[in-house]
Amino acid sequence: MEKNKEQEREEFSQGTKAEIAREAMYVCSSPYCYRFTSYNTKEGKVRSIAQAAHILAAGKKGPRADAKNPSTFLRSAENGIWLCSICHKKIDDDPTDYPESMLKDWKKNHLELLRRLVGKDIEAALLELRNEKRHHQDVREFLSFMEDRRVLYEGLDMEFPPRVLESIEMMRSRVIQLRSQVFGNDRVSIVLNQIQEAINGFLSSIGSDTDLRVLRCDSNDPKWLKFSDELLKFRKAMVIILKVLSDDSSYDLNW
Repeated sequence: MEKNKEQEREEFSQGTKAEIAREAMYVCSSPYCYRFTSYNTKEGKVRSIAQAAHILAAGKKGPRADAKNPSTFLRSAENGIWLCSICHKKIDDDPTDYPESMLKDWKKNHLELLRRLVGKDIEAALLELRNEKRHHQDVREFLSFMEDRRVLYEGLDMEFPPRVLESIEMMRSRVIQLRSQVFGNDRVSIVLNQIQEAINGFLSSIGSDTDLRVLRCDSNDPKWLKFSDELLKFRKAMVIILKVLSDDSSYDLNW
């Protein structure tokens, strides 16, 4: 009987599964997880609580299916990511929340993390894994805060300069907090420095003689006009900076 083409799946070979697992050092590649996944039974049999998951679906109708890719690619190690059974089910149950680009970033960042662990003792390696997981969560919480309309929209309303000042101070406080939490993460530190520079640049550009606590919306006031122009520039700069940070942490900004 001819195989139903709609049912065909481009499964990984055993050798490809082993390659994907070894590349990930048998550690779940989800930045929210990092479970160790391989063990031996008392009888000496190798077992695992993870699978080589397809980034693009093995079948034509599976999660993140893409018929444009040849079957050789779909069953290659390049299209695989090592995930524990819990994370594997999560990404396949909600493919919209876990798109191809996110999974590729997970895999890329995971391999970079593992390279940093080479040569370290077990305590240092576990601490690095713990910090990386925490950093990822902290950054996403920071982005969620920055995305809040009260901060980036209502809080930066040029008609209410005192509210803008309040939002700026809130941003400064969160940047300081996150910097202490992600100490040692150079990528995040660079972006936080850019945010701090953007804030300082905005405050410097409106002039030290402009007090946002008393400034009021007045189209005839040159100080307010300068303030409104610089605020627009600041907003645009912040969007670009936060986009870089969101891409690095696989956070989907909804602006």
